[in-house]
Amino acid sequence: MKVFWAEIQKAHRRHDLPVAVGVALIVVLWASASSPTTADELATGYSGLLYTLPIMNAVVMPVGMAALASRIWDAETKGQTCKLLFTLQSRDSLFAAKVALGMLENLLVCALECLALPLLGAFRGFTESVNAGLCVWLVLCTFCVNGMLYFLSFLLSIRVENQVAALAVGFCGALIGLFAAFMPRWFSYLVPFGYYVPLSPVGMNWDSDTRIAEFFVRPLCLPLLAGTVILAAALALLCRRAIRNKEV
Repeated sequence: MKVFWAEIQKAHRRHDLPVAVGVALIVVLWASASSPTTADELATGYSGLLYTLPIMNAVVMPVGMAALASRIWDAETKGQTCKLLFTLQSRDSLFAAKVALGMLENLLVCALECLALPLLGAFRGFTESVNAGLCVWLVLCTFCVNGMLYFLSFLLSIRVENQVAALAVGFCGALIGLFAAFMPRWFSYLVPFGYYVPLSPVGMNWDSDTRIAEFFVRPLCLPLLAGTVILAAALALLCRRAIRNKEV
């Protein structure tokens, strides 16, 4: 508990909270940029948000998770404090504390996204009722994919002293994830950065002739979610191993 409290104090001095809140706000505001005006658009307002949010997550979250992960390990890199820390605490305890802090920040980002849905609906005057089950599925999938990307960025931060490497991979991942969002569904399975989209609870059929968009509920892709969790766990084990074997 003392180790985790020490990480909380570091996060407070690094101002991690505004960064996490900012990541969630960017996604929500970007997703709600096109305001529905007609009665038909207001009647599908929440469906439109549930469709748009995963696409915005694919663009913003790879960079956001890379920023959070690199900041969490930044003090150990810049201050060259690993040698001192490893004499005061075990490497496993340091790893556990940083994972707990990262997942707490991840949960905060996902919770803010979820809370913004009904607030935006009330502000814009959506006439559609909120589907709580779809919101829970969106939060769960976003949390799992965020966690996978967090551990990937965390691993890069541990392995590479220059923290720009994790951010660079995050930027590249955002571009690849956005590209995969508009490719066939089978291709999106090959791009972990864009897993937000195939795990999206809502899909859209676009009729180019009538210019009408029809939203529909997608079947929940449990195998892909399970694969995401397994990949996140594998990356977490690699992070633990990297900290255990890190030379100081």
